[in-house]
Amino acid sequence: MYTVDAPDLALYVQNKQCGLLLSILDEVREFVFIKDTDSRFLYNNRAHLGNLGHTQAEVLGKNDFDLFPRPLAEAFYADETRLFETRVPVIKLQESQTSKGERFFSSAIKVIVANPRGETLGLVGIVRRIAMKDASGLEETRKHLLETLHREPGVTSSQLRAFEMSLPDLLSKH
Repeated sequence: MYTVDAPDLALYVQNKQCGLLLSILDEVREFVFIKDTDSRFLYNNRAHLGNLGHTQAEVLGKNDFDLFPRPLAEAFYADETRLFETRVPVIKLQESQTSKGERFFSSAIKVIVANPRGETLGLVGIVRRIAMKDASGLEETRKHLLETLHREPGVTSSQLRAFEMSLPDLLSKH
């Protein structure tokens, strides 16, 4: 969980003090986004906007149902609903697609953003695109992600099991 000293996440993101952090996030190749508790986008870094094929102004206030095919949007929304209900970070391998309809796998981590009183303000998502065409590439990626997650502070064994359980469905689709 990330904590920010703000009563409202949208105002925090718009605040000039947050500008340096957002400028840094714009330079990373992973897709980084911030959403409110209704899963509406408050911020998208440059890489995520490029994948979406939209500008920040076009995406602000929208949700995944406005930007992705319904099955993908439903999966993303279900993860975020579970995150808000349980406050347990989402760590998974998922399928996604570009604005041109190209499908790809990605690793996703979504965590709560709260105020100092612990009240949920929204979420931060970090998605890394994984370039692969077949199940062997997926298996290599799975091993790499598990090794990485084992080293991450705060990742529980139940989160690792949930991540591993998400893989068979992805493997059976391809």
